[in-house]
Amino acid sequence: MNHIIIVVHSLAVGGAERRISSLANYFASKGHKVTILLIDNIVVRFELDCAIKVVCVAEDPLPAGYLLEQCSFYSPAEKYKLSFKDKLGVSLSHIAGGKTADFVESELFVKKHSYYLYEYIKQFPEATVVSFMTVPNIALMMAAKKLKNRVLFGDCTDVANEYPAGSPYNALRKKYYGRADAALFQTPAQKDYYTFLPGTKKYVIPNFVKSDGLPSRYEGERRKEIVNFCRLNKAKNLPLLIDAFALFNKDYPDYTLAIYGEGSLKGELLKKISSLGLENKATIYDFDLNVHSKISDAAMFVSSSDREGISNSMLEALAIGLPCVCTDCAGGGARMMIEDHVNGLLVPMRDVNALASAMKEIAADPALAQKLSQNAVKIRQRLEPDKICGEMLSAILGENE
Repeated sequence: MNHIIIVVHSLAVGGAERRISSLANYFASKGHKVTILLIDNIVVRFELDCAIKVVCVAEDPLPAGYLLEQCSFYSPAEKYKLSFKDKLGVSLSHIAGGKTADFVESELFVKKHSYYLYEYIKQFPEATVVSFMTVPNIALMMAAKKLKNRVLFGDCTDVANEYPAGSPYNALRKKYYGRADAALFQTPAQKDYYTFLPGTKKYVIPNFVKSDGLPSRYEGERRKEIVNFCRLNKAKNLPLLIDAFALFNKDYPDYTLAIYGEGSLKGELLKKISSLGLENKATIYDFDLNVHSKISDAAMFVSSSDREGISNSMLEALAIGLPCVCTDCAGGGARMMIEDHVNGLLVPMRDVNALASAMKEIAADPALAQKLSQNAVKIRQRLEPDKICGEMLSAILGENE
């Protein structure tokens, strides 16, 4: 039995978080000891094997609204404090100004997380530790200098465009990621970003589709509703979807738009819907674990993202047989999974007219919609969980290195 420690922001919401929860369940089902370290809060909204230990290592964790029996908090005896050297660095950086100040402050922000991770993980030197997403990745790699563990990081987005070119987080990647024993990527495009890690073992393993629990492909007449389910953040470019729906709705006024999700941009999106006079046509629903059953008979799924690794919502929409329209977004995940006009439609990023036209094409051609639906569900066999999760487990444990 191996001990696998997974480091992530939280398990509150999101496709990446759902995937990580499923990975943890798979590892536990194979008899491995699994611990999940949450660096933001201890809200858990995804089903976890009761054998999995969940520990919140945040300095000031949010209230535990979804506290499971296996969840706990960890606080080192002495709270993290800035050393004299750190304080001096902050002062000097502000004197220097510009990018230096941004870099130092960002590094110290992540260092707080790193301190707590180090204090917890050092108790288990035999464990293999893997993190997902940029801030947890940087924090773990900071801590890795003094840890004896095998450590890996995993990317869940298009890292080349996650932050602006001058962002300190890009510099922090270059400074610390070289400490990783290996790295996990969803697409070749993610892997190709890391030209500054020539000696790091790199694995490209796509997302899996957990078909157990997903509804079967709907074969009746579909409701005239366009759907999307995702985190409500900038990368998803939901304003583009709303604008495209407004154009589409001029020709197809009997259709509605339903977006399921939570995030910082919800208020802004609601204002946009109102400004376009779509209050009775477009609705934003809260995050829902049963979303797949609610949308299985929808007319189509439309993703307007600017960047993704491999979108979990796209994969799940394909898996339940929804006709799909996706932007060919940065990161390469959509073009990796969708063959245009075979199992979905691909359109250029940020092209509102192309997105609206693709939606109209599906609405106008039931035969095309049927073809896309029938081919879409084949993704279940291509990305079968045991196969993909087995590859992930082998890579994390370094079984083939």
